[in-house]
Amino acid sequence: MALELDHATLEHRGLTYTLHGGDPEWAIERDGRTLGHLVVKSPAGEEGEPVYTIRHPDGSEGNTEGSDWEQIVKAFLNDVDTAIDAPSSGSPGASQ
Repeated sequence: MALELDHATLEHRGLTYTLHGGDPEWAIERDGRTLGHLVVKSPAGEEGEPVYTIRHPDGSEGNTEGSDWEQIVKAFLNDVDTAIDAPSSGSPGASQ
């Protein structure tokens, strides 16, 4: 699923994010703060779709890549945005 827009809005876990830029790189922002970048790693992967990855603000590459840019961004946001509540772990009634 190729991202063919210069600007996109993404709702994730009750928060609104924007992606802006254009092929080959889009900034991922929330409330005016850049969290990272979605980057085209390869314009045509095995199935002819672009392959995306994440670049952190410090320039390091993320550990996720694939052709579904939306899922890659959501997984990245789960890891880096402290405004997202961490999923609960453990079983009900377990001491914390």
